[in-house]
Amino acid sequence: MKSLLIFLPNRLYKEKPGYLFGKVVYDENTEVKKFYVIGVCKVDNLDIIKCANIIGYYSNTEPKRGYVDKKYSDWINVRLNSTNNIYDYNLKGIIVNNKKISSLQCHTVMTIYDQSALRETELFPQKAAFGDHFHELMKIVQDKQVQREIQKKGKFSYIKETLLVYHMLLYFYPVLLLSKITSKLLPILKYSFLGVHVNGWLENIKWMLITVIRNKRFTLKTGNYAFALIIDMLLGIFILQFLLHHIQCSPSQILLHNAEKVVTCLKDLINWLMGVPAGLKLNLALNNMLGKFFLYHIQMWWTFLIFMRPLMDFAFEVLVLFGKLGITFQIAIAADLLALVSFHAYCIYVYAARLFNIQLKGITALFRLFLGKKKNPLRKRVDSCLYQPDQLFVGTLLFTILLFLMPTTWAYYAVFTTFRLALISFGGLLTRMKFYLQVMPVYTFFKWLLHSHSTRSVVNIKVHRTEGPIILVMTIVVASWNHTWNKCIPDTITHHPSIEWSKIINNIIWGELLYPL
Repeated sequence: MKSLLIFLPNRLYKEKPGYLFGKVVYDENTEVKKFYVIGVCKVDNLDIIKCANIIGYYSNTEPKRGYVDKKYSDWINVRLNSTNNIYDYNLKGIIVNNKKISSLQCHTVMTIYDQSALRETELFPQKAAFGDHFHELMKIVQDKQVQREIQKKGKFSYIKETLLVYHMLLYFYPVLLLSKITSKLLPILKYSFLGVHVNGWLENIKWMLITVIRNKRFTLKTGNYAFALIIDMLLGIFILQFLLHHIQCSPSQILLHNAEKVVTCLKDLINWLMGVPAGLKLNLALNNMLGKFFLYHIQMWWTFLIFMRPLMDFAFEVLVLFGKLGITFQIAIAADLLALVSFHAYCIYVYAARLFNIQLKGITALFRLFLGKKKNPLRKRVDSCLYQPDQLFVGTLLFTILLFLMPTTWAYYAVFTTFRLALISFGGLLTRMKFYLQVMPVYTFFKWLLHSHSTRSVVNIKVHRTEGPIILVMTIVVASWNHTWNKCIPDTITHHPSIEWSKIINNIIWGELLYPL
């Protein structure tokens, strides 16, 4: 054995003389013996057996010599020298593997650790490299059996935990039933922002209830989500009451009025494109065909909305009920209404993008004809090829036709791609607003601001004494705000992936479809 490490709790000086309990760990790779002291069992306690893993004796400031129990192969006697210095400890006797040794025979380090911070921290790394002593110590301190030995809970604590668990169970079973129903209907609900949000909302609440019931308390994650949920509901009720108070006409009438404005703008835009937009002389036949096709599509969608007006009035009554559940539900409803009003514009964009993509790929493939090459899709490369005169003639004719029709297709594609970019940008903004409202860090911020033990994650070590056995004082400082907030996001909520600008630009150039951000 090369080194001896002893970890003592920072509140040990307040304890009365008694038996030290904890855990002894031997690291064969580094030949280090580690005594993790967790607490003290009282000497007058006859039922010492309950305090599992007795590893030594604490004698406080009494001159009494430390007691050694020969039943244990590893034993330490710790004594506090003076009450004026709470970190001044001495070792009166050390037994390792049934052999009595002196602290001078090996490198001995005593570390005074913050037990409360290690027990309550929730941001300390859960995975650590091999040989991390503080990570091992945290696992021992946070063990449920050890916690019961450290702090004996009174009747009030048990009553509080029992009431909390039964209160959570009261909500758990209805939420579980609704979650199973939405999971079965998810293949249908996934086409609606509101449907996906309802399913995710139920999953988040189910996760919160299960976590609270298992831990019998609110952790940093569950407490933050509970506060965010309450604030979300309060904001939703306030905004809904405000809108209902200031809106005089029916919501379906407002929707149709705004949809009519969108239809009128699109018709004027297409009529402008069917003329000579920005002085461009487009192909007359293709331009008229595309313009009339798109105008017919817009008119058909407008007729559908008019026929659906009676159903919209009933749908809005249902949406108002969902809107009372929170502002995130209202954002999901707004995203659905945006998709409903702009559905015809999306269809026109898909038609224009597909046509532009086909023409661009055709021109690219036919251009290789002049170079004497062709694409080999099996090997995914471009090979040389010898073409016949009739193939060159047909290829040249098709290349010319597609090239001269491209400006007309490009004009429609450019306009409706710009419109599509504006819509998905606004939709992405709504989605991210919904995400940040779900993980609103109000509870976490106050915990972090007050330097709560649960928000600590960084170990800070100071040297207290270098003569004799080295004494180190370990404290855990508060983590950075960014790290704290990221660790407090519920397990069922994932971050939005970053926007891939290169992929978006590539899709715009080649006419590939743009999907929601």
